[in-house]
Amino acid sequence: MRLKIFSLFLFLLFACSLQAQTEWDNFQKYCTYRHRFSTYFTVIGEQQGECMVIGNRNRYLSTRICYGQHGIQMGYYMGMLATEYALLQRYGQTMHADSTLEELKLVLHAYSEYMDKCEHYFDKPDIVDGFFIRENVPVRFLDSTTETGRKHLELLNRGLTSANIYLTGTDSFYMLPKGTPAYINALYQVYDKKELMSQDEAYGIMMGLALVAKCAPPLAEQARYLFKLITLHIIGRNAFSRCDNQGYIIKKPDCEAISESGGGSTALFGYGIACAAVRVTALPLDSFINNFSSRDYRRSISAYSLTGKLHLPIGMNNMYYVWKICGRGIPGQQEWNRAMCATLGALGDSWGKHTDKSIVKNTYWTKGEKQHDWRTFYLSLWRFLHDKAPDNQECEMIQKELNSAPPYGPYNYKSKEHPLNFASGGWAYIYRYRATVSEQYNGSALTGNFNGLDYMLMYNLYRLLYSDDKMPVYQW
Repeated sequence: MRLKIFSLFLFLLFACSLQAQTEWDNFQKYCTYRHRFSTYFTVIGEQQGECMVIGNRNRYLSTRICYGQHGIQMGYYMGMLATEYALLQRYGQTMHADSTLEELKLVLHAYSEYMDKCEHYFDKPDIVDGFFIRENVPVRFLDSTTETGRKHLELLNRGLTSANIYLTGTDSFYMLPKGTPAYINALYQVYDKKELMSQDEAYGIMMGLALVAKCAPPLAEQARYLFKLITLHIIGRNAFSRCDNQGYIIKKPDCEAISESGGGSTALFGYGIACAAVRVTALPLDSFINNFSSRDYRRSISAYSLTGKLHLPIGMNNMYYVWKICGRGIPGQQEWNRAMCATLGALGDSWGKHTDKSIVKNTYWTKGEKQHDWRTFYLSLWRFLHDKAPDNQECEMIQKELNSAPPYGPYNYKSKEHPLNFASGGWAYIYRYRATVSEQYNGSALTGNFNGLDYMLMYNLYRLLYSDDKMPVYQW
């Protein structure tokens, strides 16, 4: 009996040691990812193009960088910094907290000054009004013939040489561990004519601002104001706009509507948007409901109250119940719709006592074939923003995801010669928590090195919700 007890003691001691080691490993991994991001995936500063987020470096195994769906990436960046600041404050690391806060100020500046102030592209006076463009990186950002271009090239290639490129026939970049960003010298698809915002880009920024409002009191008022402006714009109530109110349609500064296929129609999510805005801004619900008159009754809301009428081509006539139906899982196989729905639900806690179940229905889709599993992230976002009790089962799921992340960052290098050459554990795509299971675990045609913001934000939410250790937050 004593031998059995002693054996059990050794097993528990070993298990606890492994768990502590895993916690330390993930902390070290966060430090690596954080240094990797600030060195190779953004140029921290206050000039145009700086503090913008590179989503995909070495795109298609080349020497190019891509900013992609930048609004979503920018929201992750804001959220990562805000939660990092909260952790540093929790553990009394004032100097590091101040540094993170300064970086967060620069990111909010980049959003306000270079993404939101974009009206000059439409021959209108610039104003911060809630309408933004996806990125505003100059086309000569990496132009080696200019002083600023040379500076950016130097900053983004620290520790690298032009020899650190992908060699055809091999499975990696020359002399670099897999996941380590390689040499770059050009932009991929950055044009003078900037891409317009869409509702998924808006919800990405709104998520980041909600975390700033929660975690960073010195910037909370600014975050709430920017959140309010975005909300009013996407529901058609922008006080700064001279455009006719045609309901839940996103309009450009020249009053041309963004098409539904371009992400311009927000009617389906109207109630979820309003609830999210109420939670973040503390303003009443009717501040974010669009009452308007229109001859187009297919998309009109008239005499709206809490149970007002919403007329949609799909035949549903009540805004609140449309959102309740969204809580059962968006019909069809559109991952982006389900991600948007889960984001708004997490921000607004808008399905009441069933919010967690509704988030699961949108983030863990098992009808036919399991298409994605994002439960950990969106449930953690919801729990943290609304001070909900932690869940042990979710904690274990998060730990497994964090443990499985590659040591040097997420990547996908697969080619015809090396079809299985990508990060394991579900980290083979540019953002884990918006991808299909196949994209997570098998990669896609999108190859290169990814910025790891999904890992960092998930790690910080995990630490805030579940960890009471006293480890420093970073050492970079």
